[in-house]
Amino acid sequence: MMFEDLTLFIKTKFENDTTGHDFNHVLRVIKNAQIINEQEQQDPQEVYLCALLHDVYDEKFFDGDIQQDFNHLVNKFSLDINVEKMLHDLKNIGFKGGFEQPTLSRVGLIVQDADRLDAMGAIGIARTFAYGGHKGHVLYDPLLEYTPLEKKSDYRQMRPTLFHFYDKLLKLKDLMVTPKAQEIAEQRHQFMIDFLKQFYEDIS
Repeated sequence: MMFEDLTLFIKTKFENDTTGHDFNHVLRVIKNAQIINEQEQQDPQEVYLCALLHDVYDEKFFDGDIQQDFNHLVNKFSLDINVEKMLHDLKNIGFKGGFEQPTLSRVGLIVQDADRLDAMGAIGIARTFAYGGHKGHVLYDPLLEYTPLEKKSDYRQMRPTLFHFYDKLLKLKDLMVTPKAQEIAEQRHQFMIDFLKQFYEDIS
């Protein structure tokens, strides 16, 4: 296994997560990234490392000094990487309501696509409701009409979990960058469309 000690460290950090960002999510993102990279042909170790660390500095989970913490991580695990490039990617892979889309390296784009694929399809639906339940969001509100997000801060507001499909999930197909992710996203997107049709039928 690449980066065995670091992988164990990340496993310990995320294995008890109940928001849909547990270590199994990390493993799925790694797998997605590796599948995408079969076409992209980027450094496999860099792809693995970026995927492994992709949630560590997500604003949902980390509010400390990112630069200091990452430098400590690099030194602790003797990582031979371009620190500035990797940290830039890690800080900007997240969706953030779609309001911030900084330029990423090709490796960063691969991992971003891989992460977004795990927010789609059956697993994406499961993770969405897991996160909504964890945060105390209502499942849906038949009296509340959907309103689009206007700014980044709106993305973290208390909204019915169902709105997350329109805030994020249904947008992801058209945001994929790599050809392989675009291909995989088609089926997962259609699954979510079919789910919503059945959902609305069930509650009508």
